[in-house]
Amino acid sequence: MVDLIGWVQGLNGLVLALAIAGLLFVEEIGVPLPLAPGDLLLAIGGIAIAAGKISALEFIAIAMAAIVGGAILGREIFALLGWKRLLRVARPLRIEAPLERVASLLHQRGWRAGFTARLIPGLRVHTTEVAGVTELPRRTFIGGLVPAATVYVVAFVGLGAAFGRPILEIIKRAEHQFLLFGLPIIAAIALALILWRPAKRGLASIGPAAWANAWVLRLDSPGFVVIPACIGINFTGHLLAVQFHLPLFLDSTGTILCALIAGPWVGGSVGVITNLVTANSIDPNAAPYAAVSFAIGFAAGLAARQGWHRQPAGWLAMWAICFLLSAVISTPLNLITSDGHSGVALGDAIVDRLAKGLPLPVASLAGEAAIDLPDKLLAVGAAVLIYRALPHPAAVSPPFELDLATAFRFVFRSERWPAKLLVGSLCLLFFWLVIPFLLLYGYSVEVARSACRGQTQLPAWTGVRQKLKDGFLMSMVLLVWNVPPGLLSVLPQPAAVAGGVLGLFVGLLQPAIWSQYLSGGIRATFNVAAVARRVRFNLSLTLVVGALGLTLPTLGLLGVVGLVVGVLPALVYTSIVVSYLFGEYANLTNEVPPTAGQSSGVVQATRATLATGDHDQQS
Repeated sequence: MVDLIGWVQGLNGLVLALAIAGLLFVEEIGVPLPLAPGDLLLAIGGIAIAAGKISALEFIAIAMAAIVGGAILGREIFALLGWKRLLRVARPLRIEAPLERVASLLHQRGWRAGFTARLIPGLRVHTTEVAGVTELPRRTFIGGLVPAATVYVVAFVGLGAAFGRPILEIIKRAEHQFLLFGLPIIAAIALALILWRPAKRGLASIGPAAWANAWVLRLDSPGFVVIPACIGINFTGHLLAVQFHLPLFLDSTGTILCALIAGPWVGGSVGVITNLVTANSIDPNAAPYAAVSFAIGFAAGLAARQGWHRQPAGWLAMWAICFLLSAVISTPLNLITSDGHSGVALGDAIVDRLAKGLPLPVASLAGEAAIDLPDKLLAVGAAVLIYRALPHPAAVSPPFELDLATAFRFVFRSERWPAKLLVGSLCLLFFWLVIPFLLLYGYSVEVARSACRGQTQLPAWTGVRQKLKDGFLMSMVLLVWNVPPGLLSVLPQPAAVAGGVLGLFVGLLQPAIWSQYLSGGIRATFNVAAVARRVRFNLSLTLVVGALGLTLPTLGLLGVVGLVVGVLPALVYTSIVVSYLFGEYANLTNEVPPTAGQSSGVVQATRATLATGDHDQQS
């Protein structure tokens, strides 16, 4: 831009006017001139008028003749192309409808529509093109062209004459910023709109029954043996991306694959576990993004239940939803943890470049989207292809289902639940006095014990001595279980990494450890064989309940629940939900079937059905 504009500015008198007129004429015909746009040329003419290099009337007359003459010639050229030929080109590009709307507007409103369109930035020359191919009457076209050109020329020439060279620098800077930032933003918005349509259609296809069933954890799939493999796929992919500095994340393929196989809750849990494992080994910043992985897995699982993976259109919808979820959820996390950066070199470079002229949140979203777009395309494509290649034996009938919604609802269906939550909040507030903490922890054990017995009411805050005892013993149990990970964590690498991963593994074993305490006391918690038997009962059940046990308290502290109702009640509530799930887990994995009347309504299958699963009844 600088060379061409500098050459024009170096001219004087009639030569300057003719040079500007020639460029304006070429642009009006339909030839784009990004190095010398018309508004900038007219502003240069205004500056020349202010400097006394040319007469104002002479320049305006020459400019008007060039613009009007070029526009009329452009209309005739595009009229030769014809509307039918244009539609043949536009139909495969799916822009036939917008062209027809513009043409209809011009023909219905006549010269007024042409006048208005030519004054809208970016539509001036395109109005000539559409008028030509739609064969808009010449008189109508000229009726809007001449007054619009007059306003356009007088405005920019007057702008240049009034403000001189500073306005020229402003125009140059604005156009430069548009090329650097405006075009990428427009492209991103267009892409989001393109992807939003299949995503919106997909979401609309999910009815109320499907959303209700989303809370049901189905454990009858024969593919649960691939859960560790899915975590391995995620971990290996992200390891390769980190080691080779690839412009991708490569940590979602296993999550989506597991969601296709086992449903939304198992898929989301695999994503959470992957991030926690990664955070303890190769990427310390991965832990906060567990929320992103859970959302991707949950969405892919819902899509699988609707059968989207069976047809290419469903793949596109799944890709669109996973991409949008990842970009939208990751951006605020990027802003909080790393000044808008994602940790991928290409995305960070985009953020740094755009942040010079755009708000940081917008730049961060653009950088994140640039990486997520191809990353989620590869993840969805690979997961669907692997899933379709796997054998799919018939599932167990009737299926084994766990209604997770009951665990979240039972608190609010209990008698005097606000008072019970208030007592728990007070205990949490004074946890530093130790006794209140033990009392609250013991109350959580009592919630689990009640759930194991099939009760769906919050227990009373009576029996303080027993609650203190339970709280102290369970604290000691978990402390002992975490001694080996703690010792490894203080050693040099790679022992520290192993300690972190082992600590995560102990966290996932909490449902089995709690179940042992409920059934046999403190000694039973260190019976490794019995703990392993409960884990083997159903790996996905252990994975989901264990993952919820690790993540729900964090969500209560940092999530929406904590912001709405307060951190203390939210933490107490999430700890009660986790304890209830641990109690249900204990009920399901006990060797002795529950007696009549003890079913809580969460379990939707009988022990006879469970006997066909992974349960080792001889241990």
